[in-house]
Amino acid sequence: MNSECDNIKEKIADHVSRMLSESQVQTVEQHLEECAGCREYARALKLEDGLLTEFFAKIEADMSGRQERAVKAINRSYVSKQSDTISIGRMIMKSRITKLAAAAVIIIAVVLSITVIDKLTPKVYAIVQTVEAFRNVRFIHLIRRDDADQVKDERWIELGMDGRQVRYWQGKHGESFAIEDGESTAVYHHDKKTVVIYDREDKQYQWVGPLGEFLENLLQKGKIIKENDDYYGQPAHRVWWPMAGAECYVDPETKLPIAIGDTEMSYEQPPAGTFEIVIPEDYAMVDLRPGSETGPIPEWLQDKEIAGKRFNEATHALADGNYAEAAELFEYVVEHQSGRNWAWFWLGSAYYKQGQYQQAIEKFNKVFEIFGDNPCQYCNYYRGLAYAQIGMDDAAQQDLQTCLPGMLSALRETSAATIFEYADNPLLRYGKYRPSEQQIVNNMINRLRIITGQNFGYDPDGSAEENEEAIAAWEKWYENSGVIKVTPDAELVRIPEVVEEGVK
Repeated sequence: MNSECDNIKEKIADHVSRMLSESQVQTVEQHLEECAGCREYARALKLEDGLLTEFFAKIEADMSGRQERAVKAINRSYVSKQSDTISIGRMIMKSRITKLAAAAVIIIAVVLSITVIDKLTPKVYAIVQTVEAFRNVRFIHLIRRDDADQVKDERWIELGMDGRQVRYWQGKHGESFAIEDGESTAVYHHDKKTVVIYDREDKQYQWVGPLGEFLENLLQKGKIIKENDDYYGQPAHRVWWPMAGAECYVDPETKLPIAIGDTEMSYEQPPAGTFEIVIPEDYAMVDLRPGSETGPIPEWLQDKEIAGKRFNEATHALADGNYAEAAELFEYVVEHQSGRNWAWFWLGSAYYKQGQYQQAIEKFNKVFEIFGDNPCQYCNYYRGLAYAQIGMDDAAQQDLQTCLPGMLSALRETSAATIFEYADNPLLRYGKYRPSEQQIVNNMINRLRIITGQNFGYDPDGSAEENEEAIAAWEKWYENSGVIKVTPDAELVRIPEVVEEGVK
């Protein structure tokens, strides 16, 4: 722990030396040497720079005459605080630092207790705090509701110390759909009164994929839209989470999300037995784990297993431009796995590419049925194009206006366009399609040109300044007009060669 204290003191000394006199710095360092609270703070901080750096930025901003008010506030808040292990008020009153400059007193208060930071700066929020808060999360409870406020999807996730998913439960109204107990995965087919058991390595369910990647995206690319906003009467910071493609509401106290898009989140421990695989008394079990002994596999299950393989074949056929083959394969998939939203979407894409726009719309509609008519930007985009192709201009306008803001934001934040790239090329799911940021921007420019008829001179080979002007022109156009005008023959920018796996 001494090394942790030394680490903290070194960071503090670097900042206070710019604000205090030499004698004041020495007094601060001596107080830190004697301060048990430093060890507690070091443990809480986990040697991360983000929170400390943010606090000192706040302190430096407060050097404009508000120090005395801040010190008085600390004394008022903490002299009477009985539950603290270390009484902040008492330490300030008894220590020699009472004679220091007000800024020094504030710094000492921070070292004594991590709690002081939250109390001293209640309205200051930084995204790094949410990422840090997730380090202590072990359980996530997710709920999505329909328009009638009924639960339509519920999930429990247990995370390991490394942040990776350990166990999983998905269902609704207490009825299981899938359970992972850490070794095996059980899929419940209630219509067939059958539970199918797989090895976890062969079948795994996840909410958003690797949570670590999403958190890194939030840390690097997330934007605070509004601090101290409101989420259904509950105070919350509103944040844009690019990789999630949605707004996120963060609890000001815990710094954890309470909602991402239409998904509510909490972090309590699940009921006992949640992750246990239990076979209902009147259900059959089919064990497909390697080496297991199982009876004849029902024909309906064989069809579902075949559908999984056909899905793989269909995605590759679509990416290769074999649209008729892809449509045939995807038709088989949705017949046996009707809940696969991507199968329905790519089936619609296959029909769209063949000029069968009405059929494409019918398949795209299935995606919205699965998502409960919630906006689905990539599907809104392609359904809007299909509507335009058959002259349903009002429907096209509605769809394309829905996705236009997100498309424009992707010109500056490319992670917001990832879902469009995934929709355009399913090989992204296999790591065989890896567009660069420049390619992502170029693709989005082309989509925008097609649905708006606008051309602001963006050039992949142009200078950064010229392309910045083009992006700014798109933003200004949206603010002033934003009129949709589908132009299938719009002039498109050149797309550089895409890097695929194994190709240099």
